Amino acid sequence: MSEDDYRRVTYDLTLSVAATLSKLNPAMTFIYVSGAGTDSTEHGRMTWARIKGKTENALLALPFKAAYMFRPGYIQPMHGVRTKTIWYGAIYAIVAPLYPVLKTLFPRSVTTT
Repeated sequence: MSEDDYRRVTYDLTLSVAATLSKLNPAMTFIYVSGAGTDSTEHGRMTWARIKGKTENALLALPFKAAYMFRPGYIQPMHGVRTKTIWYGAIYAIVAPLYPVLKTLFPRSVTTT
């Protein structure tokens, strides 16, 4: 995905929805699932990390009662959730048996759907 396309999906769309919601109900809490490695400085080398950081910063500036940013490192699909990306499916199949070990070693970085 190009940087412009990633920005449109990750930043523009998210902020459009969030800004509308904050106007309709500023007393609400907004939760954003970002990702481990997100760059809040917005100046790092990784495009996705910069854009996620910019998105988080903009969300935190909106007038919500509260806004929380979650940065999981790995999300294990459960209960029939399937990826459309073939190689992600292969990775999930390999990692699934290791999930309990990952959860023990990195309890704040891994979760399930």
